[in-house]
Amino acid sequence: MNRDAPELTTHPSLLIRLRDLQDRQAWAMFVEVYAPLIFSYCRSRNLQDSDAADVSQEVLTAVSRALPTFEYQSERGRFRDWLGVVTHRELLQFWKRTNRIRRNQSANGQDQIENIADTQNWESHFHAELLQLAIHRIQREFEAETWSIFRRLWIENESPNNVARSMQVNIGSVYVAKSRVLKRLRSEVLMLSDDLPLKGTTDGLP
Repeated sequence: MNRDAPELTTHPSLLIRLRDLQDRQAWAMFVEVYAPLIFSYCRSRNLQDSDAADVSQEVLTAVSRALPTFEYQSERGRFRDWLGVVTHRELLQFWKRTNRIRRNQSANGQDQIENIADTQNWESHFHAELLQLAIHRIQREFEAETWSIFRRLWIENESPNNVARSMQVNIGSVYVAKSRVLKRLRSEVLMLSDDLPLKGTTDGLP
């Protein structure tokens, strides 16, 4: 098996970089990563494309306004939770502006509010989207053979013996390839969010 690029050092956290208002690259990366995530979540809340785009923009605006005093401390709360609060708040404002929630909070209105603030759904969505993006971002760092082994083992859940036999590599190389990609994937997820997915979402991350 060909050797891939050398092991990369841990990247500075994107959330830490956002403290520097002069770091335009960090903000561009944040928008690239989180705008689609927020948009797709809004679509899952039954918003049309244009409405989801508007709400997503409001969320990003709220985040940018918070940046001057932004101080991420993972021990005091997870970033995904804070972003979820901001997103749900903007969703609620949207429903109110469009009169889709009655101000007297009727039974139907209350149900809608509870549905919007579905934290479990938000966490699942956050991790699924972030994980897929991280996988996409790191793929180019590995040679085709290494990535194929990882994909078949971890994504398609094939047995190591079957992968080794069909790709004509030894079983040790199969485990090494999987380990190297998972290690890099873990680093990328942490760089993007300072937060690993819930156990079970990404079983196998070291």
